[in-house]
Amino acid sequence: MGNIKEELAFLFRNLSTATTIALSVVFSVFAGVIAGYYLDTWLFEKKTYPWLTIICFLFGLGGGVKNFLLLTKRFEGEGKGEKGGKA
Repeated sequence: MGNIKEELAFLFRNLSTATTIALSVVFSVFAGVIAGYYLDTWLFEKKTYPWLTIICFLFGLGGGVKNFLLLTKRFEGEGKGEKGGKA
């Protein structure tokens, strides 16, 4: 067992990693919905037809899943390298 400062640093590092991953997914989906909504209102003369909103939502969801997988893989690799250095 390490001292309390090392344990707190480890916990905050894991919290920041989880927050980064979650926010990247949420913002990707949010950006897709907003872009689709504004494209709907611009192309269809202020009448919101949900087709572009739905399509952009799906693109945002796909981007969010891609970000999730990339960030998870990157942070997993950093964590393994860190554990190997301590042992």
